[in-house]
Amino acid sequence: MNEQSVIRTSGLTRYFGAHPAVYELNLEVPRGGVFALLGRNGSGKSTTIRMLLGLLEPTRGGGSILGYDIRALPPEARARIGYLTEEHQLYGWMSVQECGDFQSRFYPTWNGKIFRGIIGHFSLRPTALVKSLSRGERAGLCLALTLAPEPELLILDDPAVGLDPVARRSLVESMIYLTRRSDRTIFFSTHQLPDVER
Repeated sequence: MNEQSVIRTSGLTRYFGAHPAVYELNLEVPRGGVFALLGRNGSGKSTTIRMLLGLLEPTRGGGSILGYDIRALPPEARARIGYLTEEHQLYGWMSVQECGDFQSRFYPTWNGKIFRGIIGHFSLRPTALVKSLSRGERAGLCLALTLAPEPELLILDDPAVGLDPVARRSLVESMIYLTRRSDRTIFFSTHQLPDVER
C-alpha cells in the first residue's frame, strides 16, 4: 500500500443472505483532503464504512485503514479515528457542555478550543439540553464531540441527511476547518454532494 494512503480495500465484499450489499470494492484514499463515497440510499455505503471500522466482517476481500488490517484494528488505531453516524446518538438529559465534559474524559488529546469553536459555529448554548436541540443542532454537537479529540481520520456516515441548507453548510465549513492541516483526512458517505456555494 502507498504509505500516503489512509484507506485501502481490495475486492471488499459483503453479502446479506444471497444479496451482495457491497461487491468487489477496490478503493484507495490518499492522506489529506476530503473524499466522498457517493451512492443512492441502500447502495452499501454504511455497510462499507462498518467493514472499514471492523464493526462488520467482510464476506470476502479485505482492506486496511491507517495501515492496519480492518479485521483486527487495535485500540491505538481506533484512537486516531473519529466516527460520526447519521443517528446522532446523545444523552437527552445532558447539556451541550456536559456532553463535552463527559466525552473529554476518554480522550487525552481533547481540544476544548475546537469543541467550543464548533458549538459556537452552530450557535449552540452550552447550557442547552440535548433533548431541546433540532436535528441540525444535534448534528453540530456530534461533530464537535467527534472533532475535539483531533482525529487523524474522520469518517462520517451520511452526515448531512435530514439537515436544512444552513446546517448543511455549517457542517461542510467545519469539515473544511479540520483539513486545514495536510495530515488530516475526511472520508464521508452521501447520497448527494453538498453545495458549498449556496
